[in-house]
Amino acid sequence: MLWRRTPSGELAFNRCPPNATGTTSRRCSLDHRGVAYWEQPSYARCIANEYRYLQQSVQGHLAKGQRNLAGDGMSQVTKVLLDLTQRRNFYAGDLLSSVEILRNVTDTFKRASYEPSSDDVQNFFQIISNLLEEENREKWEDAQQIYPGSVELMQVIEEFIHIVGLGMKDFHNAYLMTGNLVANIQRLPAVSVMTDINFPMKGRKGMVDWARNSEDKVVIPKGIFVPQTADMDGSPVFILGMVLYKTLGLMLPAPRNNTAVNSKVIAVTVRPEPRVTEAQLEIELAHLANVSTSQISTRFTNTIQRG
Repeated sequence: MLWRRTPSGELAFNRCPPNATGTTSRRCSLDHRGVAYWEQPSYARCIANEYRYLQQSVQGHLAKGQRNLAGDGMSQVTKVLLDLTQRRNFYAGDLLSSVEILRNVTDTFKRASYEPSSDDVQNFFQIISNLLEEENREKWEDAQQIYPGSVELMQVIEEFIHIVGLGMKDFHNAYLMTGNLVANIQRLPAVSVMTDINFPMKGRKGMVDWARNSEDKVVIPKGIFVPQTADMDGSPVFILGMVLYKTLGLMLPAPRNNTAVNSKVIAVTVRPEPRVTEAQLEIELAHLANVSTSQISTRFTNTIQRG
């Protein structure tokens, strides 16, 4: 790929490679000696043709008004996206495209009141695991120069967890384990929660080694599972979602205060919103890199609050 002569401090633009659409950019900068050099090209606006075709397919399914047609279409979309992400030869823009596709899949399941099958759920989380492979770190950094895709990905996962939980029977749960995340989704009638909930279950059969051997954990107190209003009829049913991410901290946008995420990431979501209580949520996360010889792990004890 040839780049035109460009003044220092400015961007040059070029077409993406033949198998993709969009534009790639590259900045001409000056080093400490005042010598001009090219920075690495950005492919954040390049989308491979296969991802573009899948985006168009999603739009076609969205146009179908029938519940089953739209839902079945999204199941097929996740299968195709799973295949694409397993190839691991995508552009930075394909990461953002994948997040958009997952957002549309989730929104369609929600609007169509479609219950994802167990295969749909497994495929969905495996796609996310593929996107969060550590080898994609530089691509995420590139992509997030134009959009915070990893943050939106967490929001999409939270919404998907709620959809899965709505389709589950009381007391049932789904445990998903992949190379880069462990997730647990539970549907809990409040009266059934008799003890605190620990996550992840490190002794669970088939638990991935990186989660089993880590110090990372969260304890959900039973006291949060009370209705937000005392006059609700019957016993409320809560949907609890917990996800331990192995590599997400590496993919999040860099903080502005020169800090860095130095642990795995745990996300917890509870719906409907629990009542504000004095119950304590305990999260323990081990450092990924040694900050000091005396500090091995960080422990947080937070009061559950709204929002």
